[in-house]
Amino acid sequence: MRLNRGLLFWGLALITTGTLALAVQLGYLDRDVVSGAWRLWPLLLIALGLSLIASRTSLAPIGTAVAAVVVGAMLGALFAAGADLSFACGGTEPSALAAHNGQFSGVGAHVELNFNCGTLRVVTSPGRAWRAGVGRNGGEEPTVSSGDTELTISSRGSGPFGGRERWEVTLPTGVALDASVSPNAASSTLTLTDAHFSRLAISPNAGDVTLDLSGSRVDDLNLSVNAGSAHITADAATQADGELSVNAGSVSLCTPSDGAVAITVTETNITFSHNLDESGLTRTGDTWQTANYPDAHHRLTLMVHGNAGSFSLNPEGGCE
Repeated sequence: MRLNRGLLFWGLALITTGTLALAVQLGYLDRDVVSGAWRLWPLLLIALGLSLIASRTSLAPIGTAVAAVVVGAMLGALFAAGADLSFACGGTEPSALAAHNGQFSGVGAHVELNFNCGTLRVVTSPGRAWRAGVGRNGGEEPTVSSGDTELTISSRGSGPFGGRERWEVTLPTGVALDASVSPNAASSTLTLTDAHFSRLAISPNAGDVTLDLSGSRVDDLNLSVNAGSAHITADAATQADGELSVNAGSVSLCTPSDGAVAITVTETNITFSHNLDESGLTRTGDTWQTANYPDAHHRLTLMVHGNAGSFSLNPEGGCE
């Protein structure tokens, strides 16, 4: 009987992936330890190289099996623990930033930030004025367009081969903001304190986001993490309603001991994990909430779902 090594490879890889993910879900393996397996990614190259060397010998099935198990273990770490797949863009950050500024005149404004490759920092300040320092090391500079009720800043590159960028953006707290932030291959720090967002949509891809919503009101929050991580901080004055989605990544949320929180987990599957059962919150169906949630004026109401990822409330190591 002739062995189909392609079927052997994918069969063993999928079995290993599912077994590792299930072990994390059931608590037999520590999620943080499994997540750290991604630091051993060179083993992928070694295993695949050995498989190629052995492909023309009698050891071919063994080489295929070893490669399959290593690939399956790496995929299992990703699926079960939401390993951070962010990567550093090539080159150095620009030292000089082009300055732009303006002021919103209406009661609300639309803000759109489309960022590729590098470091993005956004803060808030009182008033109606906005400021932006943008720069790029190589390639075309980002475009900035603005008006009385809108601000759009967009990268003109496409990923790490287009040049590394750095933006420093300040948004006003004196107007209600409809904001969309799309950082790709980026390290993003969004300190959005004491602001009002009619809508806040954040969709990081292959990067990490640190989001501080202390003192802010967010009427419609939508955070969608793809192949990366997000760390959210809220305080007792934070008021937010929205949805957190994680695909091949992780989301952590830090709240104060007196914070009012209700979290509903939807579309659960074996590749998504959370720590809500150990959080001390009261569970009713698919919703976990604090005792003070029903009567609180400021509270967080969130729906959480994902694939190949994880969600943690008040993790032991914090959200920084």
